[in-house]
Amino acid sequence: MRTFTTICGILIGVLAVLTPISKAESLPDKINIDSLQNLYAPVVFGHAEHIVRERDCAVCHHHTNGAPAAKQLCIGCHRGGHEVKSMGCKGCHDKEPFSAESVNQKFQNNLIFHQDKPGLKASYHLSCLGCHQKKGGPVGCTDCHSLTDSGEEFYKSGKHAPDPKKAGKSGH
Repeated sequence: MRTFTTICGILIGVLAVLTPISKAESLPDKINIDSLQNLYAPVVFGHAEHIVRERDCAVCHHHTNGAPAAKQLCIGCHRGGHEVKSMGCKGCHDKEPFSAESVNQKFQNNLIFHQDKPGLKASYHLSCLGCHQKKGGPVGCTDCHSLTDSGEEFYKSGKHAPDPKKAGKSGH
């Protein structure tokens, strides 16, 4: 009987370790984050690399896996957990959270009011930078982002930067 219990325990342990890996096999290895492609080249997110490193999808996909809410503030409305259709950030975080459409939608439906929910760009930065600061990952803007030609033109940098020889004494 003791041998049977030991074998069952070992099998359960092996399954617990391998289950997240087997689920990850059907997921993309890399994800292009291109929500600001008009100004920046897409950021290539090493999804597979982060799955191996974190071993817990809820680290990034914090409200998508059906787990009950963890924050006391959320439990008032979100007593039980539920899975969502989209695991991506775009599924919950608006690209333009302060657009008239987004603001009107929030006021018309108090169940999605979440004033505290950051927009898409902020959610990427809060999640990525917070973790990178704790664990020694890249934190500089250009570590992940490179301007496109239209981005350089918009920010007046690179080949679109003002010619210092033509600038006045004040630099303008």
